[in-house]
Amino acid sequence: MTLQSRTLAPSKGRSLQLGLLLIYLSVFLVLPVGTMMVQGLTRGNQAELPLTLVALNPLVVESLMNSLATACASAVLAASLALPLAMVLWRFGVHTPLFVNLCGFLPLFVPPFVLVVSLQTLLGRGTALGMLLQYLGDMDPVFWGLPGVAVVEALHYFPLILVTLIMTTSAHQQQAHEAAALGVGWSQLVRRIFFPLSMPGLTFGMLLIFLKTMDDLATPLTLGVHNLLAPQLFLRVSTYGATDPISSLMATMLIVVSVLAWFASLGLLQRQFAFRDASIDLPMHHRYNRPLWIGFVVVGGLFLLYAICYAGVLLTSFARIWSYSVLPTSFAITHYLSVFDAERGSFFNTLVYCGFAAVLDVGIGYMMARAIARTTATRKKWLTWGTAGLLSVPGVALAIAYLQFFHGFSLPLFKQPLDVTWFLLPMAFSVKGLPFAIQACRIALSSVPANYIDAANISGVGRFSITAKIVLPMMAYGLLMAFMISFGVAAVDLSTAMLLVPSESNAPVSYSIYLNMQSTTGSGVGAALAMLLLGLVVLVMGSLVFWMRKRWKTASNFRKYVLARH
Repeated sequence: MTLQSRTLAPSKGRSLQLGLLLIYLSVFLVLPVGTMMVQGLTRGNQAELPLTLVALNPLVVESLMNSLATACASAVLAASLALPLAMVLWRFGVHTPLFVNLCGFLPLFVPPFVLVVSLQTLLGRGTALGMLLQYLGDMDPVFWGLPGVAVVEALHYFPLILVTLIMTTSAHQQQAHEAAALGVGWSQLVRRIFFPLSMPGLTFGMLLIFLKTMDDLATPLTLGVHNLLAPQLFLRVSTYGATDPISSLMATMLIVVSVLAWFASLGLLQRQFAFRDASIDLPMHHRYNRPLWIGFVVVGGLFLLYAICYAGVLLTSFARIWSYSVLPTSFAITHYLSVFDAERGSFFNTLVYCGFAAVLDVGIGYMMARAIARTTATRKKWLTWGTAGLLSVPGVALAIAYLQFFHGFSLPLFKQPLDVTWFLLPMAFSVKGLPFAIQACRIALSSVPANYIDAANISGVGRFSITAKIVLPMMAYGLLMAFMISFGVAAVDLSTAMLLVPSESNAPVSYSIYLNMQSTTGSGVGAALAMLLLGLVVLVMGSLVFWMRKRWKTASNFRKYVLARH
């Protein structure tokens, strides 16, 4: 039995925590979004119905249909690429290392428009592969249009959906090989075991890609595609202000589409992810030879593919002169020196915004995890899906809701309206990262044995001491993971940053990368920033793996979830 399964008596402290949680969700989610949707659906020019205003605007209708088509196409394309590879790995019993699995979450920590810039550098006119392949036609991604957005989004988020498939199908991989050794055909095993196991991971991955594509702002703008809902929202707010009624309606449409997509996926998502736990493996009665080279080929091929895709950013970060040549004619570290000289402010801003949001998420996630663990089964189900449903809140719509709701509202601490300060940005980041933090805290909470708590209670230890000396230390790694995930999600939330950053001097790293890459003179600095961000994420992931292998000795459930040795 774990602490998660115990139900404790109500306390004043818990009531206070619940009150603070309700205030946070009301002020920074329910009231801003609800007010924007009500205003959008009840206010219009010349007493016209709101939906009539949208219907009479062909650009809005076109943008909505294009967004739906592009998001669906990117999700389907990524799934069609990931499913066969996951099937091959499952069929041949290949267990990918933990570091490789963690690298599959890189898309959550790197803005997708970086891939666009890299492909433009490689395939654009007068550059690299573009010159070598010019006989095939103009390969510049700028001319790809809407299909280009779908391809880039699918290629960027493809590792994420592959990892979710691996995590949801690996639990019964060993048993399937035992059954095959006894004479069961692999076609039957794939049909009756692999596909049912893969449905939750496949659905979640496709849903996440759909929502990310609908909300992505920088990638379409970098490709020169404006007839999508998110870019149109950004352009209208930039032109007419956040109080524009059409902007409110478009943001409402974006929220409604995202929420409907979420609820449409609930049926398949009700099955929990089957993270591989070594304790559920049956003993092997039949040995089978696993062709390990297949795993090396698959993983190595994927790393090679993405190394080529991001080679343009790497070369640009070191290039001094690069024009009408396959490779740069000279190299230097000037751009990296410029980053440390001129972009220190953006790193500081990122630490402040994302760190504040991550700390807030960990605190709220811990309270939510305890509340979910202590409630009834029915309420637990609704709380779980309600908090996970925060994934469906688009960052563009949330930013517009903040600009409308907090317009003219000021606090004595800032001495100016909140909508022109940096304060709203970390609060929006915290709302976007909260679902990930809650899930990480729930897994961490399940690793605390209940008998430890019982022993402390019998010994007369107070509730605060139990939390400080037993619960939190045993949850340390899970809380660290929650902090890192929330920090990473906030660090690449460019859609929210582009609308809520009051000035370029207040921009975080992701927005600085975008601003630099939009100019010919700053593209090298932007590329250097992107490579430093990518390198930092890989370094942190590698450090986590090393720390887990060498120092995390507790045989907790959390460790079994994420560190099952193969």
